[in-house]
Amino acid sequence: MPWRFAFTGFLSALLLVLSFPPWSVWWLGFVGMIPFLLGLVYARSWREVAWMGAVHSVFFIVLGFNFVAFVAVEFGGLPWIVGLLILLAYSTFGEIQFLAFALLAYGLLQAAAKLRRPLARAAFTFVVLPLVYIGVDFLYPKIFPNTLGHVLYNWLPVAQAIEYVGLHGLTLPLVIVNLAGASLIVRYARIKPRHDALAGPVASVVALAVVAVALAAVDSWGRGRMAELTALEKTWTRKLKVSVIQGNIGDVDKLASESGYEPAVKKVLDAYRDASLDSISHFHPDLVVWPETSYPFLYTHLTDAAANNSGAARDAWMKEFVAETRTPIFFGAYSSVGKRDYNTAFLLKPPFELAGSYRKSILLAFGEYVPLGPLSPLITSIVPVIADFGRGPGPITLEVKGVKLGPQICYEGIFPEHSRGAVAQGADALLNITNDSWFGRTGEPWLHLLLTVPRSIELRRPMIRSTNTGVSTIVDITGEMRYSTRLFETASIDTTLSFPGAGQKPIETFYSRHGDVFAQACSAFALLAAFFVFGPPLLGHARKRLRRR
Repeated sequence: MPWRFAFTGFLSALLLVLSFPPWSVWWLGFVGMIPFLLGLVYARSWREVAWMGAVHSVFFIVLGFNFVAFVAVEFGGLPWIVGLLILLAYSTFGEIQFLAFALLAYGLLQAAAKLRRPLARAAFTFVVLPLVYIGVDFLYPKIFPNTLGHVLYNWLPVAQAIEYVGLHGLTLPLVIVNLAGASLIVRYARIKPRHDALAGPVASVVALAVVAVALAAVDSWGRGRMAELTALEKTWTRKLKVSVIQGNIGDVDKLASESGYEPAVKKVLDAYRDASLDSISHFHPDLVVWPETSYPFLYTHLTDAAANNSGAARDAWMKEFVAETRTPIFFGAYSSVGKRDYNTAFLLKPPFELAGSYRKSILLAFGEYVPLGPLSPLITSIVPVIADFGRGPGPITLEVKGVKLGPQICYEGIFPEHSRGAVAQGADALLNITNDSWFGRTGEPWLHLLLTVPRSIELRRPMIRSTNTGVSTIVDITGEMRYSTRLFETASIDTTLSFPGAGQKPIETFYSRHGDVFAQACSAFALLAAFFVFGPPLLGHARKRLRRR
């Protein structure tokens, strides 16, 4: 193994992981790729590049997504060695876009080494390579679709640009700065690179200056945009009072309650009932929100007598609760259609009206289904705690007091297209219910939060986020988390949200109309670049085989 290049891959993976939660040293995103890029420039063979890209891809998962092993052990009941093997298996495909980019960029570097004009080198370094990186990153189907641009959410005024360019657009300045840093190191290092195609020192300094000025300008614009949106929100006349309940029910209690263990059932239901009654008594909300599977049973709205008589459903308890509180409630539970179970959310209105339900449509691989085709039954027999849920039809809206809410369950919140679908149907707010209790005190709840909250900036819709053990929050239309709970505490958030009233137009953003158009353009560019690098050799090989026949 070319150890030097494997180390550059590891070092970059470490630096980038540290820029994400729970460490959130976000400015490392501006320098974290430099070792990786230096490895590309100094590599002497495809083999060295492949090792570097593979090591980077593997360690980005091992270091940043180690909660996968935790869940396999704590929730799946598997030995630690098996949990680690599952993490390693996931690392072989979870973030392979780094390997794909390394190979493609190395081919482009070889072709661009013939460039002699400084302007051509600068264009290759600061236009071609960043667009290819973003395109490859967008094209690769990740289970947890993170981007380097996510770290700039921590610079909230700059993050306002998400409503135009999306998170992939925020990746652009980070990649340019990393490339400029790598170019300067190459120019002043004593060792000559194998493929010298990067920009010179003058162009690199100019690129850094341009990015600095651009970020300063976006920061200034973003502050003005946030002030504008805050002022606009104050003029909106429709109001909705919401109480978000965080029950803090651990995974042991949840599993016990779902198994019908009466003390656990009572503990879960009492926790949510007591917290809800407390909020209702002093705040009088228009809507109470409980998190995903907070009602840990099948919910049938008293239509399935057998389920209720057997204890698989406790609908009578919910009927009494709604009648007692006289307040609409949105809560997570389970539903069943035929032999298929669904992760579902229900909206009940007093005295006992089922005002709507939503079945989760984007399922978590290896948590809610096994994406291995004919091997799926074998995997679920080995690890029976893996659910096999059905998929719902997709985004919908539910209405409370004239306000349309776009429900989403847990994992769905990290996918922009799901939220765009709800807004396209007229959603005034996004209503996210989540259960991260399975991940314990790992970094997953913070990473999940970071991947979710940018939806409010993209679409300029507030987000109501209710989680079982944290982090619950209210995200306003600037993307700011106004109120947030701590992990593993029983808490509630009582707040009043404002929406456009009669004669006031809802905000429509460029992103809500067009989505990730910038990333899509980059992906087309990356595919053209891949054809340029790999097309001729593949076509030549195909011709040789045809001649032999």
